[in-house]
This record gives sequence, structure tokens and C-alpha cells, in this order.
Amino acid sequence: MLDPRALDSFVVAAETLNFSEAAARRNTVQSAISAQIRKLEEQLGQRLIDRGRGQAMSLTAEGRAFLAYAQRILNLSDEAMAMMQAPKEQRVIRLGTNVTLAMSVVARALKGFAPENPNVKIEILCDRSDGLLPKLEAGEIDLALMMDQGKRADRVFVEHDQLIWVAGPGFTLQPDQEVPLVFLSDGRDLRAYAFAALDRIGRRGTIAHSSPHPMGVRSFVVADLAATVLPSRAIVAPLRRLGDEEGLPELGGIGIALYQRMQGARPELEGFAQTLHEEMQAVP
Repeated sequence: MLDPRALDSFVVAAETLNFSEAAARRNTVQSAISAQIRKLEEQLGQRLIDRGRGQAMSLTAEGRAFLAYAQRILNLSDEAMAMMQAPKEQRVIRLGTNVTLAMSVVARALKGFAPENPNVKIEILCDRSDGLLPKLEAGEIDLALMMDQGKRADRVFVEHDQLIWVAGPGFTLQPDQEVPLVFLSDGRDLRAYAFAALDRIGRRGTIAHSSPHPMGVRSFVVADLAATVLPSRAIVAPLRRLGDEEGLPELGGIGIALYQRMQGARPELEGFAQTLHEEMQAVP
């Protein structure tokens, strides 16, 4: 088993390339640092540091490769210690949502909830809306905020939201121009609303770009290459609304719902669910 003290000495020595400075940082003597690294080299069967007389100290190729592993081992050790020493009363909320809502509605809700609940740890899992309910039913998450999936016993609330044409800050579109659009490549998104609205006014739209991930879609929009469709509460800077000036028709609306596993069982879940509901009820 690798000695954590030797790993720490190696990492500090690799950062400083000076045994004297490494010893000062570790509050020990230079010979102890050297002995620990020598022992580590013997265990690994590899020379990690070149330290010949009259030459500048440097990492070998093996030393550079091992440094990343040593840092990971020490970081994991620190994380494990922090977890075990965390206050016993700390409670965990596992929220499932999609990327679009995580960057907007959830982020705003966290600003109000987290400071008032310092002992509640919130974990966020992002997935497609249609993939969240199975995770909720399997007990992998406690809450699921997503596009509405219909009336269910575990639905806490559903709020109507207007769909909006959005683009980047430098995107331009003439009223008679074909509309360049970007959506998810698998088609399970809001494109049907976009094309139905354009067909209603006899205007042509085309899928100019696509991506299998929402962040890829956002990249094309922020780069001013195409427009897309989002719920109004999900619009965050630098995205901006398009509409009458570009000759774009109104879109329909959708429901955004919160589903909760075991309602009433945990006060922190009820509190966070209420915060999310208040955020959804706020004027976008």
C-alpha cells in the first residue's frame, strides 16, 4: 500500500522541484522528504525524480505520469475525510432536471434556498425529461423538475410557461428571411412547436445545425448561428427574445412540473419543492 505521507512529499517535491522548499512546506527535514520519495520509488520500481549532483532537479517521464495519480489519490482521501467528518445532521436532496432548467429556474431557486439551509446538500442530476421519471421511481432521485408528463399522483405542481423564440446577442433575421434553427439531433425537443407556428404564417424554417446535447444547441445559439425555442423562464443571458421585429409568430405553451418521491416524508424536500414552485410562479 502506498504511504499517503510519501505521496504528499512527492507531490510537493514535484511542484517545487526543490527538496529544501518541499521540506519547509511539509514542516520536516530534507532527508525525510528524500527518504520517503526513495521508498516510493522502490515500491513502484520506477525512478520518479532525477536529482543528480550539479543538475537541476526534474521529474522523469514516469514521475510526470505518476504525479496525476498521486494527486488523485490525495484528493480522494481528502474528500473521504471531509465526508466522514461532515455534520451528522446534513441532509441530501437529489434533484433531477434537464440542462435548460438547471441553468435557469433551478439556479435561481438555489440562490434563495441554499443560504437559508446550510445543512442541506443538493445534488443535481441532469437528464432528458423522459428519462427522469424512471429514475424517480427507482429511488435514484428525490425530485424531478421537467416538462410535464401528465397528471400523476407524485406530481407536486405544474405551471404553464410560454414558449419563446431565442437567439444570441448578435443574431439578425429579416422578416422575409428563411429562419435558421438549431435543435437536438434526435428530434425529441420543441421543434414541432417551431415548425407548426412557421407553417401557420407560411414562413420557411430550416434545421441549420443540430447537436445531441443541449449545451451543443446553446453553443450554436450563443454563436449567433441559429435561433431555437425555449420556455420563457429558461431564458438567461446572453440569450435574448425574438418576435415581432423578426416577423416570427407566437408559439404555444407547455407545462413545467415538479414530481416528488414520498411527498410529506422530509421537511427539506418540502421546503425545496416550495422554493422551486415560487420560482416558477415568479413573472419571467
